[in-house]
Amino acid sequence: MRILTALGIVALLLAGLYYWNRDSVDPVPAALLSPTSLLGAAEAFDDPPTHWEYRFPADHGGHPEQFGEYWWLAGKLRDDAGRTRGFQLAIYRLALSPERPATDSHWSTRDLYRGQIILEPAPSGRVHAEERFGRDAIDLSGSDESGTWIEDWSIAHDRDCGCFRLNASSTDTRLDLTLYPATPTPVPIRGIPGLDQLEPGSHGYWWPGLKVSGEVEYQGQPTSVTGDALLEHVWGRRLPVAQGQLTVNRLWLSLEDGSSLRCLQLRRRGAGGVPLGDCLMLAPDADPVRIASAALAPVDPRDGAYPLHWRLASAEHRIALDIRAPRGRAASDFRLPLWSGLMQSGGTLSGQPVEGWGWLEVSGY
Repeated sequence: MRILTALGIVALLLAGLYYWNRDSVDPVPAALLSPTSLLGAAEAFDDPPTHWEYRFPADHGGHPEQFGEYWWLAGKLRDDAGRTRGFQLAIYRLALSPERPATDSHWSTRDLYRGQIILEPAPSGRVHAEERFGRDAIDLSGSDESGTWIEDWSIAHDRDCGCFRLNASSTDTRLDLTLYPATPTPVPIRGIPGLDQLEPGSHGYWWPGLKVSGEVEYQGQPTSVTGDALLEHVWGRRLPVAQGQLTVNRLWLSLEDGSSLRCLQLRRRGAGGVPLGDCLMLAPDADPVRIASAALAPVDPRDGAYPLHWRLASAEHRIALDIRAPRGRAASDFRLPLWSGLMQSGGTLSGQPVEGWGWLEVSGY
């Protein structure tokens, strides 16, 4: 499982990059797609130390000594007319080797990148979703001490304001957002929650409660927006990916009382089996609390279907939430098959009614 996890992500990135460059004068060599090359890419890296001494703001930037890394931002925006929409920008980096290739070519590649952007719904009522692949050549893609980018998509930490800046544009949509943390430091993940015994070798952080301001432009018409968001940044040799009969389900919630939850779960398609993983719950002015993975379950699990209605219930932690997509829609047409989108939640926490918003990303169905 250790090797397959890494190889699965590498194969998807390489296949996407090969497709992206198939008509260019400098395509990715087909030899890079061989199992031997993929195995070497994963196994050439050591796991990071069991204990990671976090250093901010340095850890907001890239970790080129690590095999894989991702920056993940999602949130809920409101415009002056009171309309709401969800957004996500995620950028993933994977290394082909610990060192850059020994060549003078400006197209030589050491790191491969994949990005996805989702904006839902646009004023037209449709969901805008786009996927990109890139390489760390001639500044097409990259990461540095502040963040990462693919062409004109970027997530960067601004040391002057202590904030993050998101910029992304496509054919008819542009995002220009600034995100301000509401707490001095993020929540260290210290390994993927609940998977330490299965897939050791990842570190990073989760930062809920970001306050957003900026502008969204659609078909040349800019609109000022405010909102709330969360950031997740993880690096190491083990990143979550669906494989075989196992699906990966990731859920983030922001509740109106100031509490936040982050869940990562591996489960079999459809019903049956004991899910692996867990949730972290963060209440205001409190340390994160773990909630067992079994507390999170799809309401109507069906084999092969993306579950968009979930229940999070724990008597021990006095939490009972109903979580569902505010509107039904198909999965985005990405080469990495998944459903990713805005969620709404309602229920009780510590005996009190509570509502909130969230983001769900499920794959492997």
